[in-house]
Amino acid sequence: MSAALLAFLHRPSTNTLAVAIVCVGAAAAASWWAERSTRAPRPEPSGDRRPAPLEGQALEPPAVVGLLTNEFTAPRSAVTATALDLAARGWIRLSTVDGEPVVVTRGAPAQGDSLRPYEQQVLNHLASRAFNDLSSASTLAASQHRLDRRWWLRFDRAVAADAADRGLSSQRYTPIELAPPAAFTVIAILAWWFSARNGDEIAIADSWQSRAIWLATLGAIGVVAATTALRAVGGAQRPSAAGVERMNAWMGFRRRLVERIPASATILAAPEQQVALAQALVMGVATQTAGQLPVAPEDPRRAWSDAGEQPHLVRVRYPVRPGYGQHPAKLAAVGVVLFFVGRWLQGWLRRVGDGEALESLLDRVPGQIDLIRDIADLLALACWLPVLWALWAVVAGAVDTLVTRERIGAVVRAPRPSAVLHPLLLNVVKPFAERDRFSTYLAVDDGRRRTVWAWLASERSAAPQGAQARVRATPMLGYVRSSEPVGTATRRPAD
Repeated sequence: MSAALLAFLHRPSTNTLAVAIVCVGAAAAASWWAERSTRAPRPEPSGDRRPAPLEGQALEPPAVVGLLTNEFTAPRSAVTATALDLAARGWIRLSTVDGEPVVVTRGAPAQGDSLRPYEQQVLNHLASRAFNDLSSASTLAASQHRLDRRWWLRFDRAVAADAADRGLSSQRYTPIELAPPAAFTVIAILAWWFSARNGDEIAIADSWQSRAIWLATLGAIGVVAATTALRAVGGAQRPSAAGVERMNAWMGFRRRLVERIPASATILAAPEQQVALAQALVMGVATQTAGQLPVAPEDPRRAWSDAGEQPHLVRVRYPVRPGYGQHPAKLAAVGVVLFFVGRWLQGWLRRVGDGEALESLLDRVPGQIDLIRDIADLLALACWLPVLWALWAVVAGAVDTLVTRERIGAVVRAPRPSAVLHPLLLNVVKPFAERDRFSTYLAVDDGRRRTVWAWLASERSAAPQGAQARVRATPMLGYVRSSEPVGTATRRPAD
């Protein structure tokens, strides 16, 4: 009999379940330490000139530059930058037809020029989208979904291998970092399984707390196991001494690119300028070129920000808390009503299970009394879900009615919820249930944090990506009360 079925028939064994909880906690702690101890240092830009090639090597391609300057992980923009670099080297040609950018996949590269594996991968993607060697920007934008997880994994690992061959980095998560969380996870799985196998046959109504903890432990084990597996097969790198030096040199050159590249820069430029645009793109400059050549989608969870003293990368998180983005007072009122309704329904169902309610119905079906009582007990147990949701709504709504945070900074990301969340989570987060209502996340960075939690705004309180804005939002529900643009995060055209 499977452990999952045993968990419904038996109450999990307390001792072995405690061992599973301790082990999954230890696995999470080891995973956190592995991430923290191998994190790349913050850049310290040096100079303002394009770095000279290392001795005996060619200059790093844009994808490797992106890896060096994006915390030693290849960014999504590296795909578009690689396409620009291929155009500069003659492998493809960029043109316009009826005002729309197009890619001609049949080019004329220089004799002796060869492609690296990830460059060949990008070129193959462009060719697969072409008809008669021609692919439009709209076709590329519609084909972004074809870049699935396996495609990105191959690209990331190929770029990482190129950086490692140049002596700039090495694998970030080695067996030394992966072994502790993996070992604790295996022990946690075994203890979790034995906790169900060696449990006692006790009614669900009398042991729902331990069963809920058992299921929550299973979820935690799944998260830690998936994280460890992705790190084992991923392309994340840790810098070498030479890699840190090159990172600082490229970040110094970024300052020059910010000053020299105008906002009107276009991909239809000379080869030297296309190379500069590709290098700028992977460092968060000249981002308009990504819209002109939409080979890869924008990364909604990593963004460049110029807020604060130094340009830096921020991670953007999109919360999935119940009622996120809703008006606090309205949510609290709904929570109060739902709480009392849920508690009354729980009491009534328990009376049915005890034979104190619906006596006339129970008398008419004497052979089904036990079944009806078991169903009533299960429904009473299920009522805890709306009751707990109501408690959260009341507490969060009350707190957010009284507390408001104000942040002045750059709007680094402003995606629609449908672009960043799984469809099953859309109704949990909010957004507005009607399709004709507008909602958008706002990730505002003031330069003081590595991780930015996005708030959820309506049409009335939204702000455009790239703007400098003063945003007032609530801390728990992320409800944006108001936003006021105070400038722009983009540069003015160069003289």
